Amino acid sequence: MSIDVEYRSDGLCVITINEPARRNPIGHAARVELIAALSQAEGDDAVRAVVLTGAGGNFSAGGDIRDQGERSVSEHRERFSRIKDLVMRMTRFSKPLVAGVEGWAAGGGFALALACPTIVASKESRFVASFTKIGLIPDMGVLATMPARIGAAQTRRLLLTNRVIDAPEALTLGAVDELAEAGDVLRRACEVALQEAEGAPLPRQFIVDWFARDVAAALDYEQSIQPALLNSADSAEGRAAFAEKRPPQFRGC
Repeated sequence: MSIDVEYRSDGLCVITINEPARRNPIGHAARVELIAALSQAEGDDAVRAVVLTGAGGNFSAGGDIRDQGERSVSEHRERFSRIKDLVMRMTRFSKPLVAGVEGWAAGGGFALALACPTIVASKESRFVASFTKIGLIPDMGVLATMPARIGAAQTRRLLLTNRVIDAPEALTLGAVDELAEAGDVLRRACEVALQEAEGAPLPRQFIVDWFARDVAAALDYEQSIQPALLNSADSAEGRAAFAEKRPPQFRGC
C-alpha cells in the first residue's frame, strides 16, 4: 500500500502518499487507493475535512514512470477512466479538501495538488508541470485546474517551458493559496481544512462545483489524446532520458 489514511478525533482525515524513497510517485495502484480513501472519507459522517499530503519531505514527483510502459491504446484509455474518477471526485469533493505540499510537486504531483480546492505549501516547495519532457500532454485535469488558478497565458507558458517555480512565485501567481514554514505545512493545512469545515456545506458544494465546471471537458480531451501519446516514440524517449538523467532527443513521432 502506498497510501496511508489517518482518522483523527477532531474530524480530520489525513491521507498521505507514502513512498518517500521514490518521492511519492502516483501510479495506477496509488490512484485506485486514493479513490477508495477519498470515497470512504466522503461517506463517513464523522469526517469534517480531508488533508492530502506526501511523506518524507515531498508531496509527489508525479506519474510513476515505471507504470507507463507500453500497453494498447484501449488499455491506456481504460486506465484513464480511473484518472477521471479521481480528479472529478477531488475537484467536486463535498467536504473541505486541502493539499499540504512540502518539497516537490512535479508533473502529476503538481496536478494532484491542483485538483484540491485549497493548497497550503512550504516556503521551500517547488512546482513544475514537466509533461512535455516525457513526450506527453498535461493530464489529471491540469488543462482546466491550472488556468482556473493562474490564467490561460501563465498556464500556457509553464506547460510549454517546463519551468520550475518556487513557492513565492507560486503564491504570487495564485497556484497555491498560502505558504507555511517548512515542517509546519501539515499542521497549517489541517487548521485551514477545519476552518473551511465551519461553513455551511450546501453553498460550499455549489461554489466548488462552479469552479470545477471545465474539468470534465479537460479530462475527456486528455483521455482522447494521452493514450496514443503514451505509445509514441517520443514518449518512450522521454522516459528513457528521464531514467538516464539526460536531455531527451525528440523526433516528433
